[in-house]
Amino acid sequence: MPAFALSGARRFELSSNPIPIIRMETQAVLAQCSLFAGLPALALSRLAALCTPQELHGGEILFRAGEPSEHFYVVASGLLRVDAADGAYAGEVARYEPLGEISLLSGEPHSAVVRALRDSLLLRIRRADLVTFLSTYPSALLAMTRVIVNRMRRNQRQAQLEAARRARSRTLLPATPAIDAALHARQLCQALAESGVAVELIDEQTVDAALGPAMAQTPIDHSERHRRLMDWLNEREASGRHLLYCAAARDEPWTERCLRQSDRVLLLADAAQAPQPSAVLERVRAYAQRTPVDLLLLRPQGAPAGEVLAWRERVGAGAHHFLCPDEPRDYARLARLLSGRGIGLVLSGGGARGFAHIGLIRALEELEIPVDLACGTSMGAFFAALLACGYEARELHDIARATFVEHNYLNDYVLPRVSLIRGRKFLNRLREIFGERRIEELRLPYFCVSTNLTQAKTVMHDHGPLALWVGTSMAVPGIAPPVVWRGDLLVDGAVTNSLPTDLMHALGRGPVIASDVSTEAALRAPGIEGPDPEALLRPERNTEHVSLIDILFGGIALTSESGVRQRASLADLYLRMPVSGVPLFGWKRLDDIAERGYRHALGPLADFKREWLKR
Repeated sequence: MPAFALSGARRFELSSNPIPIIRMETQAVLAQCSLFAGLPALALSRLAALCTPQELHGGEILFRAGEPSEHFYVVASGLLRVDAADGAYAGEVARYEPLGEISLLSGEPHSAVVRALRDSLLLRIRRADLVTFLSTYPSALLAMTRVIVNRMRRNQRQAQLEAARRARSRTLLPATPAIDAALHARQLCQALAESGVAVELIDEQTVDAALGPAMAQTPIDHSERHRRLMDWLNEREASGRHLLYCAAARDEPWTERCLRQSDRVLLLADAAQAPQPSAVLERVRAYAQRTPVDLLLLRPQGAPAGEVLAWRERVGAGAHHFLCPDEPRDYARLARLLSGRGIGLVLSGGGARGFAHIGLIRALEELEIPVDLACGTSMGAFFAALLACGYEARELHDIARATFVEHNYLNDYVLPRVSLIRGRKFLNRLREIFGERRIEELRLPYFCVSTNLTQAKTVMHDHGPLALWVGTSMAVPGIAPPVVWRGDLLVDGAVTNSLPTDLMHALGRGPVIASDVSTEAALRAPGIEGPDPEALLRPERNTEHVSLIDILFGGIALTSESGVRQRASLADLYLRMPVSGVPLFGWKRLDDIAERGYRHALGPLADFKREWLKR
């Protein structure tokens, strides 16, 4: 069996199912690691002699929480994911980064689960050997301490964003041979470059031109040709550029090699075609268990979305994006989302106070800040949905006026057994606005949230009838009837999550802008000492005009407000809109509230653009 050589260490045999990572320079890898970068050559040489290469196939677990800490690792190639013992995402470890240093120094068992996201090679050092080495070179120990402190300081939002921007190797794979993958690969590379990402396109022709005829189709084995090819690909990865592999819709060595090298798979399909069984799609679905898959659907303007959910199910895609072949903006948005620069907009609930969102969207338009994903709760769900449908701020203003000022769609009162109104008139109005649109068919990614009263949890709606789920997100308990879904009762999302930055953040697509129109002012009855159980029932004493609706919605706000600070911390720009004193149903103040939102958002958004869009 051929040997696997790392300079500075003895030779080791390859496993029977080789990982395509060959001939790594141990000392060079260590020199790139932040812990050992400042060490003299002699020290690096001694440390290299302590290293043992360890292969991990994609999906393979390195260690689990609770297992003893016996080794320290440096990632020579590949990518690993770290999850806390409770399953929460904790970060990723990429090329040249250390792993296991906290457990090593503390002597305690591992506190996380670490698995390979793709085929990876690690340099492994026994704990006792590294402790001896650190006692000789205290500068390395100091560097290790700095790394530990920085990782502990890094919050979840930072870790998620770093992970999104760290994914540098992607494969573009057409679902069928009829799709010209090379054309779309060039368009995506151009969009990535224009967004400030250094990217290199690697396809069969590139490989064959660099290494010789038919080299791209070299089988993944122990041959010299395989080693030459992997050395060349590792050099490309070590350059620091983003790599876009372009594969073909065939079950062949090049396709398999591209998938094994990828941090993310981009499956390119024709929206006009239904998914059909094929070896390539089955291979992608198998990889989806460890490597994120994005579905890219080619859809000309005005064309139907096709069988989106069927495609996602077939290949195990976690997200989908529509690409109009002649629309550069679609590729620009995709480039931002793939590189962790996609801007997510989160809009809170708050009745008429939500008109401030219109001003925010107007400011975004004036400053030419693109919105790449949108979500919201209650009134925020309504305006985010309009934005996702392609409406501009001026049109949002007109629709809001027609819906809430010029007409009253909330007056179909019923005997208050479960609610004050039937809600049918308002839902019909939503159907007039949104028509038969489905959430998964929107060109701008969108979701809204409701509250499952039965199970006391937040529900995320990212597919299904748009009008229905927006209406459900706005169904204030006691005012509108709950929506019954699979035996459970769903109501206004503000009951549990009035500002779903946590859900937007978990998508890991980039910075988050949050617009919060809740008010910190509590319901009050000034001038009444009490206790007086009937004070609010007498108009002359209820000077603040506290109503049943105020009390119902106020109770909801109190429930959700307890988590607002934490959710606000997950936003890269958090805007608490100046809506104090605005009644929940103060519809006639539309112009004033929208103008307030615009003026309040303009300055912070300008600062955000300077800070974030240049990164």
